Amino acid sequence: MTAAEEGAGSAHQPSGEVPVSRGYEEEAPVFWPKFRVRKSPRARHVRFTMSLRDGLVVVVPRRFDLRRIPGLLQNRRAWLERAAGRVEEERKVHGSEPSVTLPGRISLPGIGEEWTVDYTATDSPRVVAVERAGNRLVLFGDTGKLEACRIALGRWLNRKAHERLEPWLVRLAAERGFAVKRVVVKSQRTRWASCSRRGTISLNVRLLFLSEDLARHVLIHELCHTVHMNHSREFRALLECHDPDCREKGRKLREAWLHLPAWLDSRLGRW
Repeated sequence: MTAAEEGAGSAHQPSGEVPVSRGYEEEAPVFWPKFRVRKSPRARHVRFTMSLRDGLVVVVPRRFDLRRIPGLLQNRRAWLERAAGRVEEERKVHGSEPSVTLPGRISLPGIGEEWTVDYTATDSPRVVAVERAGNRLVLFGDTGKLEACRIALGRWLNRKAHERLEPWLVRLAAERGFAVKRVVVKSQRTRWASCSRRGTISLNVRLLFLSEDLARHVLIHELCHTVHMNHSREFRALLECHDPDCREKGRKLREAWLHLPAWLDSRLGRW
């Protein structure tokens, strides 16, 4: 699956990334506005991210020569223009600043679940999410801290994805004759899912927020990549065999990121 931004990272725990100054903003190509540079000890390659909240961020390895960034931006001009268009679409939906409030209810249509969310302040500096009877989720701890609550909700979503998305993918593979070597769940900012050349399928927790038919479409798409690691005619034919409405679903999926909740820190994840 292609992406509206390059690279991936945890949407809830960007730990280890060290912001640096904007000293190279004036060197950006004339067609592009200011950007921020973030050095990450975990980064092996340069990647670009763009969101309504953060604008354009260039993530680089610690010892990367920052003087190379303007040239890289120029090489990525087509992607930057597409991503800027999508940020503008998001601006029309959410306004100039995305409204981020903690949810009182979480709907996970991908797995057919609806949860009410309560917040209970305690003396603990850490926030944890605990499931209660009747699809009630309770967050305990320093619930006055927005980011701590979002991280706790992110951990809970990862657990739900492991519990529900992984078995679903394995069942689909068995029913349709695919072989899955390994399944992992990530908080990817750039892709709904991906398949490596080693046969590892990575699923984005945000799949939980898609409709069931779109989530199934993504799973089948990745299963087809276990046979064809490209988007060739052979791949398209296999996908259409297993998912006849794949073209229409792909179109809907390209717009689905607009409807992700703001508290999720949604990015431009798409095909």
